[in-house]
Order: sequence, then structure tokens, then C-alpha cells
Amino acid sequence: MYKPRTLADAVDKVARQSAGKDWGLYANLLDHWAEIVGADYARVTTPVKISFPYQPQEAQRKNGVLTIRLPKGLAMEFSFKADLIRQRVNAYFGYEAFARVALDAAATPPAPVKTEKKLDPAAVLAIKEKASSIDNNELREALEKFGEAIMGGT
Repeated sequence: MYKPRTLADAVDKVARQSAGKDWGLYANLLDHWAEIVGADYARVTTPVKISFPYQPQEAQRKNGVLTIRLPKGLAMEFSFKADLIRQRVNAYFGYEAFARVALDAAATPPAPVKTEKKLDPAAVLAIKEKASSIDNNELREALEKFGEAIMGGT
């Protein structure tokens, strides 16, 4: 019997192929960027690349380079803040993961970081009621999650 794959599994597979074994670290960085650097910095910056030297014997990747994209007009200002951002990122991970922050000045500002919206309980109830007639539990739960995501939840 064919078992459909979730979209998250497909995206994760593609992301792992492009980011390699550092995908978990990079995904965590993306998910918590506003928390790490603060809302003001997160509005105008985004992490775009992480790289580490070859370290086959190390349990944790370290001495990496974190590349951050930001508008060209802010490159000078952020060149003075790069070390502060590096310290915040390393503090978040709990060890010296990154030795350096590189700035990638882009012509256009990065896309704004989405903030998590709280769903209206009535909307969640309506989604669950509409999906309640579906007998397949996995399909019903997937559709409920999809409906909540469309409505602005996580």
C-alpha cells in the first residue's frame, strides 16, 4: 500500500542535500533568529550560510563562519556589530560554534521574519469540525494542521 510522504519530509530531504550535515544547526538558527539577535536586527538581517572547517573527530562543529545578508546601506553599521552578533549566536548554541561573521550586503533588504500568530480558538474549532467527517486519522490530522498553518498558526 502506498503511504504518502509529508511535505515536511520532502522539504527536509532537499534541505539536507543542500546544507549537508549542518542542516539542523542552520534550521535552528533560522527558526530562532529574532530571539538570538533581537527583533530590530532580525528585521534587517538574515543568516544565509554557515560553513565549518573539516573536523572529522569533533563532536561539535566549531570555528565556523556565519554569513548574514543585510541591505547595502547597513553594511558599515553592522561591520561594527558583527562581533556582538557572533557572541549572541554562540551564546544561544552554548559553545563557540562560530569564529567569524561575514556580511553579505544585498541590494534589497531580506524578507521580513514571520512572527508566530496565535489562532482564534473559534477558527481552530471550525477547522476541526470540517475535518471531523474524514475517517482516516492520519489524513484528518494532516488536514487540520494544514488548515491551522493556512490560518496563520505554526
